[in-house]
Amino acid sequence: MKAWRIIKRYLPYVIMYGIAFLWIIPILWMADTAFKPRPEILTIPPSWIPSHFTVENIQRLFAQWPFGRWVLNSVIVSSFVTLGSLIVSTLAAFSFARLHWRGRDTLFMILLVFMLLPWQVNVIPLFFTMTKFGFLNTYQGVALQMIAMPIGVFLLRQFFINIPKELEDAARIDGCSSFGVLTRVIIPVSKPVFAAFGVYMFNFAWNEFFWSMIVLRKSQMVTLPVGLKLLQGAFEIDYGLILAGAFMASLPSLFVFLLLRRQIIRGFTLAGSGSKG
Repeated sequence: MKAWRIIKRYLPYVIMYGIAFLWIIPILWMADTAFKPRPEILTIPPSWIPSHFTVENIQRLFAQWPFGRWVLNSVIVSSFVTLGSLIVSTLAAFSFARLHWRGRDTLFMILLVFMLLPWQVNVIPLFFTMTKFGFLNTYQGVALQMIAMPIGVFLLRQFFINIPKELEDAARIDGCSSFGVLTRVIIPVSKPVFAAFGVYMFNFAWNEFFWSMIVLRKSQMVTLPVGLKLLQGAFEIDYGLILAGAFMASLPSLFVFLLLRRQIIRGFTLAGSGSKG
């Protein structure tokens, strides 16, 4: 019985650490290959530790391709999407959670239905719309379709709806309008959820590939995921160059997560549990 209690206690941790190890192996291999000399990348059997570390692959990445411009493009698009989605989702979520108007619940149910549909079903009408407005090969052409995300409205609305009504009533007694309630009551107590959603949207925009590949045609305008696709040659694959690019592209997302990991976990926990913080 004692042995069974020990197994029951520690088995979940063994499973979790095992899954985490399997997830991290490709990341470690990517980082290892990015700093390997080219002749060692495809050696059989493969080696985890290179004979000597080199930055040759990263140097070639910046020398042969406009990688710095791709990074700038991704930063601009991701920042625009993050800020825009926070504004749009906050206003929509506040309307669904705290304001009363005819058809509110019906429209929210329609929004939930759209969450179940892959956004790729709208690619053709979106492409024609962007073409008509002249947004091909532009930052706004990539970013606009990612700003109004149903998941953001749902996440923020679930948190807003559980904020005590007494806080809103006190603000209205003091003369606050609906916008004042939003800016002076709702937003200050919702910072963890905003941090979690903001990081989610930044990573979503940073890693977005499908739509960017459709809208962006000029090599100087592409974002990092599309740029990494351009590194693949027609007749050979330079694994050192590609994995060096993937390593460099993953650093901002990793940095943002490590910097805000506590806020991210707390934000999703509060939003999911309906806690009032």
